[in-house]
Amino acid sequence: MTRITAAQAAVVARQIELQLAQGNFSAADDILTRCVEEVRNQRRELCAEYATPREVPLARLSLEPQVVNALEKCQITKVGDLQGITYEDLLEVPTMGPTRASELRDSVRQLFRDFKTRSFEQAL
Repeated sequence: MTRITAAQAAVVARQIELQLAQGNFSAADDILTRCVEEVRNQRRELCAEYATPREVPLARLSLEPQVVNALEKCQITKVGDLQGITYEDLLEVPTMGPTRASELRDSVRQLFRDFKTRSFEQAL
């Protein structure tokens, strides 16, 4: 599964902005709809590949490569490896500042929400 990069997201946002500026609301809606469907497909793939969110490698999250590399040097390679690690502990990891630590926290929270949603969808 390929994650969208910040640069790719900026390009898509610019495409939508241009379509809206030209009054092409249908084209802007089509671009946005394709993007939302791609995100949903990525979520389905991730949830199908791993039984629990704790098994998911950090490299599969939407994190900067520097963050993943720094965590791997600390023997933190999967979401489950973060258990028991505090925010203050994260700030001690080289290249990890408050912004990156918050992005990591948000990515992990989103992952758990995705798995929870999947379980709910399967129960229906």
